[in-house]
Amino acid sequence: MELRMDGRVALVTGASRGIGAAVAEAFSAAGAAVMLSSRKADALDAAANDIRTRVPDAGLETFAA
Repeated sequence: MELRMDGRVALVTGASRGIGAAVAEAFSAAGAAVMLSSRKADALDAAANDIRTRVPDAGLETFAA
C-alpha cells in the first residue's frame, strides 16, 4: 500500500537522528512538506542534508529549539 501525503505538512520532533529522522524521510518521500525539529542545530542540518540526498525534491525546513 502506498500512502501519498502531497499537499500536507508534517512536523517531526527529534528529527536529527533515529526514528525521528526516518519518519521525516518517509514523510518527505510520500510528498509531504516537512518541518524537522531538534535541540541540536548541527545534527539537524546534517539529517536534513541526508534526506535531501535521498529525496531530491523534499520540501524541508528545520528548527532547532
